[in-house]
Amino acid sequence: MTTQRKWRRRALWSAACALGVGGLLLSGATAVQSADPADLCSDAHPDVGQVPRYTQNAGDWPKVVPGDPGGQVYLFYESTGGYNCAVVVSNGGPTRMDIGIRSDGGAQDTDVVESGTLAGPVLVHAPGVCVQVTAAVGERSTLFPSGNCDE
Repeated sequence: MTTQRKWRRRALWSAACALGVGGLLLSGATAVQSADPADLCSDAHPDVGQVPRYTQNAGDWPKVVPGDPGGQVYLFYESTGGYNCAVVVSNGGPTRMDIGIRSDGGAQDTDVVESGTLAGPVLVHAPGVCVQVTAAVGERSTLFPSGNCDE
């Protein structure tokens, strides 16, 4: 099992427990869709012993992936360790989704979901460096070329 899938499963479980969802298999998509994207980033953080706090990127985030169903793209930054985190949430029912994040220096992380309502979280260690985020919901994809830039 890939590391990304392990983290996604951990995030799903955490979201389900936090919301008190008893039937994870039946209502997992609903639980994840209503989960706080910042909490999903914290649950996926590589330093599990810590409790990092991700904050919403300044500016006009979340961004929109247009179309039907379309979605919302969230970008967060954790200043203690310098991690950037991105999540995309569908505005509608399950569909093909993907999210990717890449630092200007080249480190990248991606997540592809064939049928779901959330993709991510994806993380990249990039303290003080701009990141690029790509997201797709259904047939539409969007590139956000400069997020979390140290100005």
